[in-house]
Amino acid sequence: MSIEDRICDRLGTLYPNHDGSRLLERCKSALGKPEVLIDSSKWSEQDAVLICYPDQVVDDKRSSLGCLEAILGEMGEAFSTVHILPFFPSSSDGGFAVVDHHVVDKKFGSWDDVSSIASNHQVMADLVLNHVSSSHRWVKEFRADVEPGRSCLKTASKHDDLSAVVRPRTSDLLVPCETAAGTRYLWCTFGPDQIDLDWSEFEVLMEILRVINVLLLAGIRWFRLDAVAYAQKRVGGDCIHLEETHELVRLLRDLLAWRSPSACLVTETNVPHYENLSYLRDGEQAHVAYNFTLAPLLAYSLTFGSSAEIAKWLRDAEQPPESTTMLNFLASHDGIGIRPTEGILNGEEIQALVDASIGANGTWSGRSDGEEILPYELNIAAASLLGIDRLLTAHTVLASLRGIPTYYLSAIEGEPNDMEAAEREGDSRALNRPKHTVATRRAKLIGDRKASRDELLRRLNLRRKIPAFHPEARQHILELESPLLGIIRGEGASSVEIIANLGFTEVRCNIPEPRFDLLTSQEIHGELPVAPGDVLWLSTSDAKS
Repeated sequence: MSIEDRICDRLGTLYPNHDGSRLLERCKSALGKPEVLIDSSKWSEQDAVLICYPDQVVDDKRSSLGCLEAILGEMGEAFSTVHILPFFPSSSDGGFAVVDHHVVDKKFGSWDDVSSIASNHQVMADLVLNHVSSSHRWVKEFRADVEPGRSCLKTASKHDDLSAVVRPRTSDLLVPCETAAGTRYLWCTFGPDQIDLDWSEFEVLMEILRVINVLLLAGIRWFRLDAVAYAQKRVGGDCIHLEETHELVRLLRDLLAWRSPSACLVTETNVPHYENLSYLRDGEQAHVAYNFTLAPLLAYSLTFGSSAEIAKWLRDAEQPPESTTMLNFLASHDGIGIRPTEGILNGEEIQALVDASIGANGTWSGRSDGEEILPYELNIAAASLLGIDRLLTAHTVLASLRGIPTYYLSAIEGEPNDMEAAEREGDSRALNRPKHTVATRRAKLIGDRKASRDELLRRLNLRRKIPAFHPEARQHILELESPLLGIIRGEGASSVEIIANLGFTEVRCNIPEPRFDLLTSQEIHGELPVAPGDVLWLSTSDAKS
């Protein structure tokens, strides 16, 4: 079946009351002229992703996106890809309450700034599919009871049975809105400033395709589908991972493949691993998914000095299918998700991790589960939870595992909790969203923080030369006693054996045959003391060349 026929079928499934062929022509018109595929490879061992805000660092002499480009220049080739968090005008939630996807907020810079970054790095940008800001033009049209806004926002009745709806927030799901046609109730999965879209309305798809074209023209090729699991709704159901949602992701992948075959679709679903892989499993949806289970398990291991839990999960967990991969991360702008540990850590272990966050001057946020409020994520800076030394251990483990290592700028630079921002903004997530001027960043990035950042960059540059670290290369988890974590990446003579001490005391490890530690450029043989936090990359060949 041709890609256009497949798109027609998917359009017919999602919009059964329309002619699929006519919808396809409208989609093609919105997307713009298709590109020719130059390189079919989407990732390699040379890839690592940096996550940052468009205004993470500011300067009165240039745009904040210009500052970001300078920071990327400081880091050389360590990061192939940069995920610039929403740079559109927004009203809240760190940019995720988008007012207009078509423009760059003037306070960050311009499309020229984005294109300049994209000329030297792969750029990932957000498609916020689930909602728009309450200040979006569609909300204004909704209040005036005029199209297209009247039809593009998701509504429900106060009398609908919404008791089964799964949400990552505890705010009211339905928010009253006075319109020219009377009071209506807007569906707000994430809160009253983020109004959910109604994907049964074809104009919603058309708008997103127009946005995709704008992003492609700016040089962006990686598209992160923010909170995609909640995009489609059905009254009476749980409204997460609906088949209509999966079909929407398939449709977006096919439309992207038609327009830009080199483009990469990334799903962001902060849910348990089995659910997360539902966006990769059939090979027709995302190319990449965030590895949400790894982050809290790695945080748990390094907080309590045990490798048992993470080793068992890595050994038993379902792997993504061929030609897909995962983004391995520890910290992000949203903190450390807890829900993906369900069924892996027990209630006492999850509570211990929550308590550790509180003990390190962090906190946690919850989600509604019927009448109960359950932990959803830790709101804390990774450096405050783990300390600088163990943070480098965590970041090196990320670089060692199957998948693409992904790092939050604040974490690799050892930023502690931003207590002032959290108090000033009244938002616990602000603990982990520090912003700096060029001068204050320079003043703080010194001593252990700078040494740790520079050592990570050195390790990532070394990793680029090692084929065993290809995101899809074989991974085997060794049977080592906790707190040691042992991993073999790759095959045969080119394989690398990773040994990491996640505990708090020195552990002796026997290396029966001569090995070369790629990280220290030392030959190793026999019984070896492995200090707390140490990571070894052992090879049978000298990789200094």
